[in-house]
Amino acid sequence: MVNLGLFSGSKTSNSVTVSFKIPYYTHWGQNLLVCGSEPVLGSWNVKKGLLLRPSHQGGELIWSGSLPVPAGFNCEYSYYVVDDAKNVLRWETGKKRKLVLPNGVQSGQLVELHDLWQTGSDDLPLRSAFKDVIFRRSCSLIVEGSFESVPSVLDHGDSVVVQFRICSPIIEDDTSVYVIGSTSKLGEWKTENALKLNYAGESVWVAESVIKKDEFPIKYPLLFHSRHHIF
Repeated sequence: MVNLGLFSGSKTSNSVTVSFKIPYYTHWGQNLLVCGSEPVLGSWNVKKGLLLRPSHQGGELIWSGSLPVPAGFNCEYSYYVVDDAKNVLRWETGKKRKLVLPNGVQSGQLVELHDLWQTGSDDLPLRSAFKDVIFRRSCSLIVEGSFESVPSVLDHGDSVVVQFRICSPIIEDDTSVYVIGSTSKLGEWKTENALKLNYAGESVWVAESVIKKDEFPIKYPLLFHSRHHIF
């Protein structure tokens, strides 16, 4: 699964605004809420979490909400389905999500997190039975880095930084992961110019790219390159 984080350059305050967005269909009387490890997200007390608001966008029901955080902010968080009294009706399975603001995100900028609801099957390959038995192998992958500094081009407000993220424990040690797509920053479908993802540990590969807003929507698949194959 690729997770998108859109970082825009509109400066309005002395803090960074983080916006959560997730598509999810609820029943009458149900709401979506985000709760996390830091006090601003309730310190895992769901009743103190951030209640999201629904809106119809195309054929989807999108839940969204925003809050101010200091530059350099990081936390873990998850989404919950709650009733009107914020009693938990359903929650995501799998690992807690991690939010780490990239180096270079400054006060006044907006960070949009575009997530998908995690179901029980999403984290099966990451459970010990899979990692230690089915996918057991000697791993020599080295962590290549995490977030890069966000370029000053964001100050102009005409570009966003898109974060591409994939989690898979079955990628072999000699395989590199790329994103190839319709924009110049993604190679314009030329494999030699594709964007390479860096290994960030825990079977996760990440990369970021500055893309102009007028180039959206973008189209892209993942590309896997080993010594013997491209697929």
